[in-house]
Amino acid sequence: MSKLENEIKYAQVAFPLTSFKQFTYTIPQHLISKIEVGACVLAPIRNNERVGFVTHISDKSNYEGKVFELRGRIEKDLSIPNDLWETLIWISYYYFCPIGKVIKSAIPLSFKTKLKPKKVLYVQITKLGLNQIQQIKKNAVIQKEILESLSMVTEPVQIASLKFISLTAPSICKKLVEKEFVKITEKNEIYNPLDIVPIAIPKPILLNSEQQTAFNTMKNNFIKNKFSVNYVHGVTGSGKTELYIKLAEMVIQNNKSVIILVPEISLTPQISARFKTFFGDKIALWHSKLTMSQKSWTWKAIKNGEFNIIIGARSALFTPMKNLGLIIVDEEHDHSYKQDRVAPFYHARNSALMRSKFANIPIVLGSATPSMEMYYNKIKNKITWTKLKNRFGSANPPSIKLIDMMEEMKKTDDFNSYLSIELKKSIQICLDKNEQIILMQNRRGYAVVQQCLGCGEIASCKSCSVSLTYHRSVEKLICHYCDYSSKIKAVCSNCGQDEMHFLGSGTQKIEEELELNFPTVKILRMDIDTVSKKDGHHSILERFGNKEADILLGTQMIAKGLDFPNVTLVGIINADTGVFMPDFRAGERNFQLIYQVVGRAGRHQKPGKAIIQSFNPTEVSISTAAHQNLKQFYNTTMAQRNELFYPPFSRVSRFICSGINKLEVKKRTYSIYYLLKKIDGLIILGPSISPIEKIRNSWRYHILIKYDIKKPHILHQSIHNQILSMIEKPINNVKIQLDVDPVSIL
Repeated sequence: MSKLENEIKYAQVAFPLTSFKQFTYTIPQHLISKIEVGACVLAPIRNNERVGFVTHISDKSNYEGKVFELRGRIEKDLSIPNDLWETLIWISYYYFCPIGKVIKSAIPLSFKTKLKPKKVLYVQITKLGLNQIQQIKKNAVIQKEILESLSMVTEPVQIASLKFISLTAPSICKKLVEKEFVKITEKNEIYNPLDIVPIAIPKPILLNSEQQTAFNTMKNNFIKNKFSVNYVHGVTGSGKTELYIKLAEMVIQNNKSVIILVPEISLTPQISARFKTFFGDKIALWHSKLTMSQKSWTWKAIKNGEFNIIIGARSALFTPMKNLGLIIVDEEHDHSYKQDRVAPFYHARNSALMRSKFANIPIVLGSATPSMEMYYNKIKNKITWTKLKNRFGSANPPSIKLIDMMEEMKKTDDFNSYLSIELKKSIQICLDKNEQIILMQNRRGYAVVQQCLGCGEIASCKSCSVSLTYHRSVEKLICHYCDYSSKIKAVCSNCGQDEMHFLGSGTQKIEEELELNFPTVKILRMDIDTVSKKDGHHSILERFGNKEADILLGTQMIAKGLDFPNVTLVGIINADTGVFMPDFRAGERNFQLIYQVVGRAGRHQKPGKAIIQSFNPTEVSISTAAHQNLKQFYNTTMAQRNELFYPPFSRVSRFICSGINKLEVKKRTYSIYYLLKKIDGLIILGPSISPIEKIRNSWRYHILIKYDIKKPHILHQSIHNQILSMIEKPINNVKIQLDVDPVSIL
């Protein structure tokens, strides 16, 4: 018997479970040379077989019980690249999350299932249909709309995509087939959503002098082929995307791959279309709205090396790209990069920095409104900083007007309108010129609250300590935290009076006022309520890009990255939303949001205009954004943060305790407080009730801790095991969450 046949190797295996535990197995002799760290394996656990990942291999085992043998390796190509594996391990450690849970969040286990393509119905207009559009009877409005929509494209379209016209579109298409106005064909389901994006004829990118200087500066770091942090600070419309394309092109020419992160799924269609024009079918999308089939197909295609560019939201960072050469994080300042709803509570920008470091490759971050952390790194000369001060081509910055809404309402004696005279006048001018408008109201629903004018009682959620929002489309009051809903209150439950009124405005209310003021206007509303369906983002933006609507009204999801040549006016309905939240980042978020929204106007040949409405026009984040004065805002905010020892001058972590029994929650919070008091170097704020005291019937207490920026692992080194134990094993049904580097403290 050979030495190899006598050799025993042990593998530590993590499963996609919530437990911090890892399990020990022996590696079968025939797999010893094939199993490595990161390998995807099949292993027995709890009288079952599950897919797991190897985290460590050794010659010895400290486990004293019976050690089972691995059942096999799933597939050679399903192993995780080393740089990605190290990133997952780092996330598990830094954010105090079980490696199994990190794996579950990062890797779609659907890859192990065999795909069975579904059949999808497509429809295309016929010559007869084209000729008969104008002859359609007046009462057949939907038929005419469908034919008009189909007449705008030359390729067949999915019947399901016509549901934006009518939910009965499939049955109406069958009637049109009988008239021979359309024909229906059957095709396999498309797994790559970009397959439906036509490839435009690429126009050569000619960098202007600013872009060329930035490109040359970063190129020196790329030539070294080592880890480097490069920043593109470009005003809105300065051509950051063109620069990204040129950098990606340079990397791909060296047979390497690229990951591009964007903060919102709504941004993927436009940037993907731009990249597809230059790189063809070597691009794929990755985000949470993909179906399981699409994710499975895309994951396998990535492992087979079929794509060299992946574009997507934060989870795209975890795609197993081979021979990774560059990571781009667009709009790096955006707080959507932080996952704060379920563990792991990681920040995709910071995790991207770590993956670049593990892969020893350059990373490029870009924004018109840098995060405070990155701006601080620039001051400290820790990163390569390039700046684009001017808009690309012949475009000029928009003119900006700040409207004091309190003065406006006093002057007009109209306290019910949310559109200023200036904004209504500007909208009409745009409509007369057949130009388009983007309006932002960063609240969805119809009204913010329903309140009794007699006693002041506000209709609130029974399970959360927040007010209910009125949604007129369903005639209900809805909680935006737990989705609890109730009927509209006719009388006050507190005093019995019938003085119930709706106060505040959401996107639905603004939509109604626009329709009253501009009866013929075509409006597309973009908020969580309208984009929840599959391809919701893409459908709305495509229709607006095709000029099927005059106004795009939305929440903050329309603030970044959108580029429409015909948009000449941007309006911010209420610039005060969120600015007075009890959160040290509130002002930073508000400044960035206003600055970014303003940048959607006049990005091409036509001049742009932005109107900002506010009840607090002198507030620093609003006034500096209105004047596009980044330097003043950053200097003011930096001074405040330094004085109060908040990031970027410190690091912050937050413990949140929640449970049904308020007294038990409070006790548990104090037990953590006494544990933290033993650690030198911590500044402890709390324990205190969280700003949002109750969510889903769970009471919430929190503790905020600040510590030296040079000691990021002070908790890991002091009470790592105690924290893991607290997170894994709730006591008296009190759940403990640790949010490292939180972006919100509500």
